[in-house]
Amino acid sequence: MLKRVNAILLVAGAALSASVAHAESAIVFGGAGSFSASARLDFAIVVPQFLQFQVGSVGATIDLITFSVAAANVGSGAAQSGTGGNSGGGTVTVNIKANSGQVTITPSNNGGGLGLGSGIAGYTIPYTEILTASSAAGTLPAPTLSNTGGTAVMPALSAGTVTNRSATWTYTYGNTTVPNAGTYGTGGTASGGRVTYTASSP
Repeated sequence: MLKRVNAILLVAGAALSASVAHAESAIVFGGAGSFSASARLDFAIVVPQFLQFQVGSVGATIDLITFSVAAANVGSGAAQSGTGGNSGGGTVTVNIKANSGQVTITPSNNGGGLGLGSGIAGYTIPYTEILTASSAAGTLPAPTLSNTGGTAVMPALSAGTVTNRSATWTYTYGNTTVPNAGTYGTGGTASGGRVTYTASSP
């Protein structure tokens, strides 16, 4: 569609008129006095829906958090700090960005409802022994873990339908039971040591 701009020209006392239709361009001519020309431009920005989620290292790396309990402390009830995680000390970086509504983060694990296994039938440690604290509990809380997966959480919306939140989650071992000696949950599917956090939005 062509948009028309009209300009009135005065040349040597004679009144002439001219119109220029150059799809929103304009040319004006004149002598004494001021004159102006206007041209318009429209803009449109198309933003797709997206969801970006990070727990631990960026990329395909799956971080390992290890709890090593001294013999004198086993089952004492004193929570044990971990090692590993991309931020060290059993701590991981968490980032969530989305723009289509309330995000929900749901944990699951490969323990088959039994917890972390040791490779010996019946020797397990429940996921309730792994405790998680968030550095931003009010805006990006950490899910509570359990043998059946855990409790879903909802990060606080930043504005409108946008979520842009960051935190660190720190894991400790509750150490309230006295398990059989062994290594529990090395990460493979047989040992049930892998938690998967899934973020979803409308």
